[in-house]
Amino acid sequence: MNSHIKLIKIIADFSIFLEFTSEEQLDADTAVEMMEQMAAELQLLDAEDRQDIAIDLLAISAEYTGDKSEFVKELPESLGLI
Repeated sequence: MNSHIKLIKIIADFSIFLEFTSEEQLDADTAVEMMEQMAAELQLLDAEDRQDIAIDLLAISAEYTGDKSEFVKELPESLGLI
């Protein structure tokens, strides 16, 4: 796995953590704030990089199951990459 795909997987895994961790373990407002911060930083990338990340997120979504797979498929739009 190349380093670019590893970084995409880190984005996906961190996003899953923020979305699926219970409120007893992680404050919901903090999770939303971090997702918004990550989205804002990713949106600063140039259009080609955003498109590449979106394509790679769709590709790695197959590595997840159920709700997590669907969540990763929707990340490009949720993060404002497309």
